[in-house]
This record gives sequence, structure tokens and C-alpha cells, in this order.
Amino acid sequence: MGIMRRKYSFGLLLLCSGLIFSCSQEKPETEGKGLRLELVDSLVVDKLEPLLMDDYLPEEKLYLLKGSKSRQPMLVNREGEIKELDVLNDGPAGIGSRGAWGYRFLGDDKIIAQGFDFKFHKLDLEGKKTGEVPTITSDIHRMIIYKHRTTFSPFLKDGEPMIIGEEVNAFNPAEVNHQKLGNDYYAKAKTLYTYNLNSLKTSMLESFPQDWSPRAENKYVGESLPFVSYHIGKQEIAVLPSMGNQLFLYDYSGENPELKTVVDLSHRHRPSSAAEVSADADRRTSDYPNFTDVRHAGEYVLVIFSTKIPSDIMRQLIAQDEMYFRSEEYSEASKRYVKTYALVIKDGQQIGSIDEMPSKGIFNLTTEEGDIYFDGNTNSEFERDYNVFYRYRLKE
Repeated sequence: MGIMRRKYSFGLLLLCSGLIFSCSQEKPETEGKGLRLELVDSLVVDKLEPLLMDDYLPEEKLYLLKGSKSRQPMLVNREGEIKELDVLNDGPAGIGSRGAWGYRFLGDDKIIAQGFDFKFHKLDLEGKKTGEVPTITSDIHRMIIYKHRTTFSPFLKDGEPMIIGEEVNAFNPAEVNHQKLGNDYYAKAKTLYTYNLNSLKTSMLESFPQDWSPRAENKYVGESLPFVSYHIGKQEIAVLPSMGNQLFLYDYSGENPELKTVVDLSHRHRPSSAAEVSADADRRTSDYPNFTDVRHAGEYVLVIFSTKIPSDIMRQLIAQDEMYFRSEEYSEASKRYVKTYALVIKDGQQIGSIDEMPSKGIFNLTTEEGDIYFDGNTNSEFERDYNVFYRYRLKE
């Protein structure tokens, strides 16, 4: 691969230290201690287009990256050398000219691409297409686009190629909603699934477990669509409804997932419970700090959430302009109030939180080896002709 080589040196990133609120009460016992991230390395890639990191294959020391706009997939080694996969075409050997939502490794020699054409495409590491299967739905009722996370995890189970994932279109919200079902909505709304890529057998998972507090209390707190993460080595599924304060860990060593631990979550910037809301509540003005991600990172599980712009300020911004998100006032309010935090779970309990996230990167990828990558490209304050990803490790 003939690319020009450059040398860069990177110091430790500045960490955000400002807290949003002051609080004199003692920390809840479950919150634990403050933890930090330590910068250990960086990956530099000579590419003008901002890139995103979808996966890492430790056996081959290969990163699976994609263009943030082109969706062009590429394999990149630790030295930053690029091999683009020639699959962006509408022919039988391609996955479609628009690329895919995301790309993940399957085992140590295959790639799965979740295409815009409602198909999972199978590729080898040379970019040759070896097959395709339909995704679990062919209907679009809504669309949620994540820049820095994929919504599916391929793996081998007893030799069978499988996927655990999230699919917001797994049910029709016109039929499965709170207005029609009341609080039975949480028993019917299922967006998490397992999928066998050989037999095409789909099993929908309990997205809102019965022990989840809002469901147990018969309280509606919004759709609360859940996130899922899978650790292949541990055969552990993590399920996180976006509201409330509970993480559910399942053992998937057998045929079906079995609940093994419910982790109580807490942080000084999180209320003790989610407030009941009406079905027509304006989510734009909610200042509830809903969860935004869950990831396995080595022996840890990271639960991510962000604080919000206070509701009274949001109402003022919306009243001034329906396109409020383009205004300078909204940008300034976001900088002041919106901060990201990570709750850290180990051995089935919360051991602390990361309150100072890297200021020059965006949380992007974690690995089963415990590496945590931050994208330093897509929100860079200045234009440059290369990409950099910062690799961190959690320090207790």
C-alpha cells in the first residue's frame, strides 16, 4: 500500500474539569470513586475525509474504518496503512453505492456490513462479497442515525454466525404505542434481537426487563429505547434502557440469554428515578439525562450519559426559532450545560464514574482487550489532511 508517511507526536489531551452543578450531599454508595482515562497511544491515518472507527480485529491488528460521508470501508493497520475495500457499487459483488450503516468483523476473517438495502452483506478481508441475507425488517417507521456506534455485533456461537443488535423498526409505533397499550407498551415493544445468519432464525429479546423500575412500577417514562452490547469472550449481553438507573447483564453461554445481574446505577447528575411523562410530551424540552450508549471494554462495562440544556432555556430557544439547533445561542448553551459522563461497572457492580472525558475527541469504540478509542476528527476545530484516533485505558 503506497501512502506517504508522516510522523506526529501527541501529548496528553486536556481533560474537561468543569462540573455543571454543585452538590453537598454524600455520594451514593453505588456511585463509587472517580476514575480516569490514561492516553496510551494514537492511530494516525493519512486521509482527508474524516473517518469513523467501527471495529478492531486483534488477531490481525486491523482496524475497520469508514468514511463519515462516503461510508467507504477500509482496513487500516497499526502503522496507518490503508486498504480500501472496493464494494461501493450496485452490482452483485457490491453492497450498494451508498455504502452501509456500519461494518463489523465476524470471527477473524470476515466482515459484516449492514447495508441501506435491508441486507447484511458478508465480505472477506479482501473485500470480496461472499453472500448476503436480509436484515430482520424491511420497513422503515423511523430512522435513528448514530455516528460513533454501530447497532449490531456479529459473533460465532457453536460455529454458527450470529448477530445481536438493535432494530428500532422491529415494531410499528403506530400499532405498538402507549396511547393504545398503556403501560403494557413495555412488554410489547421489543427492539433487541438475536439473528442466525445461516438459518435466518430471529429471536426478539426482552427490551424492558420486568425488573426495570418504570415497568415494575407501572409508570410510563417515554419510549426509553434500549441499547445493547455483547462481549464475545464472556458471552455476556448488557441491556440498558435509556431511562431509569438500571443495567441488565445476561449470560448467553446457553441457548437463550439468562439474566444474571441487575446493576443499580447512580451519579450526582442523575435523578434517583425517571419522571412519569405523557405520551405527547415534547422531548426537546426534557432535561432528563438519558443514557446514550453502553459498551463492554475489557473487564468493564461503560454506561454513557450526557447532561442536558435546562428545560426553561430550551423552551426559550424553541420559542425564538424552530430551527434553534442552528443558532449561536443553542451552541453556547450546549457548551455550557451538555457534558458527557461514563459510569463504570466491574464484576456486576458500579465501581465509579469517569467525570472528565477527553476534550479533543468523541467516544467512538471499545474493545474486549480494554482499549477505549476517541475520534479526534469529525469535530475538530481546524481542518487537517489526516485523521487521528486516541487510544486510552481505564485507570482505577
